[in-house]
Amino acid sequence: MKKAVLLIIVMSVLVFSAFALNKDGIEEEKLVIISSGAEKFSRGSMYVTGQIGINSYVATADPFADPFDTIPFPLGASYEVIITDNIGIGSTVMFDKWCDYLGMFGGKYTFRVFKPSLDITYHFNLEKMKGLGLFTGASLGYGILSVSNEFGSDYPGELQSEPHIAPFLGFHLYFWENLSGFFDKLLVTLKVHWSVAGDFSGVYGAVGITYKIK
Repeated sequence: MKKAVLLIIVMSVLVFSAFALNKDGIEEEKLVIISSGAEKFSRGSMYVTGQIGINSYVATADPFADPFDTIPFPLGASYEVIITDNIGIGSTVMFDKWCDYLGMFGGKYTFRVFKPSLDITYHFNLEKMKGLGLFTGASLGYGILSVSNEFGSDYPGELQSEPHIAPFLGFHLYFWENLSGFFDKLLVTLKVHWSVAGDFSGVYGAVGITYKIK
């Protein structure tokens, strides 16, 4: 939790710096141009990202419970289409899983959470910060909870499926922008989002590899 809070503070500073460094660029709607002359986030571009969560969605009805059989990190993927030179719209799906015992004779319960969402993203135009692209936005979706029991028992807890609302901050790193072909289209993406509602609310981070399809 502390690491995620620190990440969101750092990214907030970067976003404010982006406004300061790029005021003229935003007003004139300039594009991020890399050394090869290719435009990164521009109208009509499409991107797909495979990602892992930095911290887990694990939640239990008992705050003193000790979940087990958790996957090492949430897994997910996202897709984005850039509809203007700054704004993109897309979707993300994240998945997490863990197990817990509820009661002495209740048997093992397996929890699975799927979090599909619609994402709206604003990409900053940062000509003065080569190799770095900042973005912010919000996700609106639904956390789908599935619970199964090894004995077929009903789930007695209070966790449930619920709406998912999360503003986010992030940045792209262009490690391979001077290369050509496949690697020129790869970006490293880091993102911190703050889920503001429900049992799965909190600050979460994710890191992934983004590929430019078009």
